[in-house]
Amino acid sequence: MARILMIAYTGYASDARVKRQAQALADRGDAIDVICLRNEQEGECDGVNVIGIEIPRYRGDNRLSYFLSYLRFFVLAAWKGFRRALKRPYEVAIACSMPDAAVMSTLPLRLFGTRVILDIHDTMPELYLDKRDGKRGELGVMLLRLEERISAWLADHVLAVHELHRRRLEQAGISGRKISVVLNAPDQKIFGEKRHTSVSSENFTLVCHGTITKRLGVDVALKALALLRERLPDARLIVVGGGDYLAELRSLTNELRVERLVEFVPPVPVEALPGIIQRGSVGLVPNHASPATHLMLPVKLLEYAVLGLPVIASKLRTIEHYFSDGAVRFFEPDDPVALAAAIADIHDNPSIRWRMVKETQRTMELIDWREERMHYFRAIDALLEPSARAEMAAAQRRY
Repeated sequence: MARILMIAYTGYASDARVKRQAQALADRGDAIDVICLRNEQEGECDGVNVIGIEIPRYRGDNRLSYFLSYLRFFVLAAWKGFRRALKRPYEVAIACSMPDAAVMSTLPLRLFGTRVILDIHDTMPELYLDKRDGKRGELGVMLLRLEERISAWLADHVLAVHELHRRRLEQAGISGRKISVVLNAPDQKIFGEKRHTSVSSENFTLVCHGTITKRLGVDVALKALALLRERLPDARLIVVGGGDYLAELRSLTNELRVERLVEFVPPVPVEALPGIIQRGSVGLVPNHASPATHLMLPVKLLEYAVLGLPVIASKLRTIEHYFSDGAVRFFEPDDPVALAAAIADIHDNPSIRWRMVKETQRTMELIDWREERMHYFRAIDALLEPSARAEMAAAQRRY
């Protein structure tokens, strides 16, 4: 049994990747501590020891406030991890981005021989370009690329979230031998028990969930819904999540006069998501096109697919890499008219929905958490001492 620390600037209850990976480690017998933002799930949670730090999670556009919020969290996380390691050292520490510099909070643990993994959830230079352009944007991207390389250099191993992400990190100068891919495959224990079965066009409901930021294109979905108001009077939209763009979305909903057609649901624990998603007829992934979104394989898409919902998604590079035209109904990003046409097509043709669901199920056979979990274990176990690796291999055979 290994002793492992995970540090993530997120809420444990709602971050599917952090929770899924920590739970997998606990299930196979590791002692796992997670230092994260204080939230409704703390203490012992199904074998995972969740340690919350009381700090408001900043959402906004002030870069200094972002920096100070991150700095405070990671200084406190480093101190908490160090104090716990004084009693019993960790074999492995996993720092989850964003930011990539989160890896700094694990460095004091090196004094105890702890090996370090940097789990890069998003590419920060591309995300920065979404918010900044011109010379300031170029300078920011240069600095973030430098931060990315230094952070990866400080880690013993790096995790990427999909194959194109791995290639992008290699292009940035990070050795491919140092990178493993662990896809954000949904946990079958949460998303695999029930499957959506309805293809009725009555009570036709679109669903879109996740952190609400401008780049994720919910505004495009609202505009498409407004265009369909007379064509599909039964159509509704459920938006699940919170974020710095929520107030603007609510304002746009009123401006488009679709407030009676839209339901905003606050963020919920991962375990509650399937019940809400299954109220929908179609899953929406309407991301705007940008360097960042072209590099994303949206978790929501995988969750819709495994639950058996047909999916309408922006035609973006990484999504196309994993899903064919037959599996996903693509539309040109940033185009409400194209999205409205896709929604109407899916509404009017239940047989198309069935074919799409069958095709996505075939794709999801290749994106399976049971397999990705083993990639995750191998990346961790490769850093352990030989005796610990043998113990982990025996535990995995039992698991």
